[in-house]
Amino acid sequence: MKQKRQYSKIMISPKAERSVKNGHPWIYGEEIRQTEGVPQNGELVDVYAGNAFMGTGFYNSASKITVRLISRNTNDVFDARFWRRRVEYAVRYRKTVMPGADFACCRLIHGEADQMPGLTVDRYGSLLSIQITCLGMELVKDTVYRALWDVLTEMGETITGIYERNDIALRTLEKLPEYKGWYLSEGIPVPESAVTEICENGVRYLVDVENGQKTGFFLDQKYNRAAVARIARGKRYWTALPTPAPSALMLL
Repeated sequence: MKQKRQYSKIMISPKAERSVKNGHPWIYGEEIRQTEGVPQNGELVDVYAGNAFMGTGFYNSASKITVRLISRNTNDVFDARFWRRRVEYAVRYRKTVMPGADFACCRLIHGEADQMPGLTVDRYGSLLSIQITCLGMELVKDTVYRALWDVLTEMGETITGIYERNDIALRTLEKLPEYKGWYLSEGIPVPESAVTEICENGVRYLVDVENGQKTGFFLDQKYNRAAVARIARGKRYWTALPTPAPSALMLL
C-alpha cells in the first residue's frame, strides 16, 4: 500500500513543470495554481504537476521564491540522517575535486548546487563561515551544523568554530532577521578571534570572517587568481603616465 504523504500539496503550472524537469529548484508564487492543506512558512510541501509528483521543498509565502526544492525522491525521509547524507556528499565531493591544501580553503556547500537551498558554507582553515538566506534552512540549521561538525571531525579535520554571517539584506526577502556572530552549541568551541590565516595558491592571507566581504573572502576567485599568476609570471608592472592635454591653438 502506498504510504500517505504528510505534507501539504502545491500544484504548479505547466511552465513551472518544465522548469523543474529541466533541473530548476525554485517555484515562484505566480506559478502556483492550487494548494491542498495549510502549509506554514518554513515547512516542507510536496509539489505536483497534475498527478505527477515533482519534488519536496521548503515553503515560504512571504518570498517570491515560494518553494525551494530539496528532493525529487518520494522515498526520502527528511530527518537528521537525510541532512547528514547531504552534508557528507557535498564535503567529500569538495575534498575529491580540491584535495590537499585546497580543501583547507574552499566552499564546502554551495546552496542549490548541493540541494541545500540558501546555504553557503565556506571553510577558512579551522573556521567555518556560514550564511543562510532561506527560512526553511534556518529552521533546520542546528541539524545541518551538527552534521558539518561531525563529518569534518570524523575525516580528521580540525574545526575550531562556526561563524554565522547572516548580516545580509537578502534575508529580509524571506522575513528573516539580519545578524552575525559565533554559533553557540554544546561541544562546538568558540575561538577568541574571528581572524584566521589561510594559504591560497601559495600566498598567505589573513581572513576576518566577522568583518570581511560576504563570508570573509572571495573564495570563488581562487582559480582566477591562479590563472593571473601564470599569465603574469616573469613580467613587471608598468603603467603609462597620463598624456597631457594638447595646448589650445589660437588662430589669428
